[in-house]
Amino acid sequence: SSGINAEWPLRPGGFLYGRYEVEEHIPLGIKAVVSFVYEPPQRCSSNSVEFLEDDKQALVEELAGKLDLKRVGWIFTDLQALSRSDGTVRNLRHAKTYFLSAQECIHAAHFQNLHPSASPYSSSGRFGSKFVTVCVTGNSSNTIEMSGYQVSNQCMALVRDEILLPAREHPGQAYVKQSSSEQYVPDVFFREKDEYGNEVTKEARPLPVEYLLLQLPHGTPKSSYVPLLPGGPNGTFPILNRDQTADLEIFKRYYRSQPDEAFLETLADINVLYFLASNETLNFKESIGEICSAIKSRDRSLVEQFKVSPIWATFEQIISIDSDLSGGGETWACSTCTLINNATATACEVCGTPKC
Repeated sequence: SSGINAEWPLRPGGFLYGRYEVEEHIPLGIKAVVSFVYEPPQRCSSNSVEFLEDDKQALVEELAGKLDLKRVGWIFTDLQALSRSDGTVRNLRHAKTYFLSAQECIHAAHFQNLHPSASPYSSSGRFGSKFVTVCVTGNSSNTIEMSGYQVSNQCMALVRDEILLPAREHPGQAYVKQSSSEQYVPDVFFREKDEYGNEVTKEARPLPVEYLLLQLPHGTPKSSYVPLLPGGPNGTFPILNRDQTADLEIFKRYYRSQPDEAFLETLADINVLYFLASNETLNFKESIGEICSAIKSRDRSLVEQFKVSPIWATFEQIISIDSDLSGGGETWACSTCTLINNATATACEVCGTPKC
């Protein structure tokens, strides 16, 4: 239900949106409860993912805020099919290779630096981060599993000061830059046991990334909290920044495929909410807060009130017409006020907007 496409041959990634809660079973423990995954525009390769400039980010952040959600982590996958007949995948990450690559650790540290934790006991008012990294990969049984990680505060500092690089020799090794005329870099050391069992000190050139990693437990919530789920009870809705772009006809088919009693679940999808908030024909931007409040509280009475509101009644009128809403049928919908006009009209009868 995350929205990550396991069939992609590359390494898609996304941001986890949710909230932090107290973990009752761990002293002073905090857990990140994920509600949805948002995939920004990205450039993927066989061993890395780069997030690109995103013109949808501001509205996604606004919608998340209305739902009392925020970025709590990021997720990526390296799934490669072993056998498509039985759904098995390759086991690429283990003790003889690596669990996170150096580049992934650097990405994780970068995101943790962007999302520091507030602390009244720190002189800067910030200390560490609760931002998590989740890798969806194949395990030793060749089945899909998730692994959760953070990097240490030391790794965050090395990345913040731009002195940690991925090593060329092995993806599971990092390299601390040497000092130059532009930047002084102090020596960094780590300890390991040699072949005789003796502890030896080595310079971090290269540095195994296991010294930077913290593994996190993960699981499926058992509480009554219901996250945003893509696709509603029936059917699916196009995921943002994928190949298919949502339009009014697609939304109409999606809405008609859902049961009447599941109106709340039909709207509880970040991709649907984005479409409603950004679509000029439907003009739901002023009402999106009301929808988000109903979803956030899981209050069916609130969402049912919205269902009988004038703006939704107008939408019901639009989707009751089977003809092409762009003007190819007997009627057409005004892009400004959504009024249904006769096919012969060249401008809207109410607001005067020209026919598209």
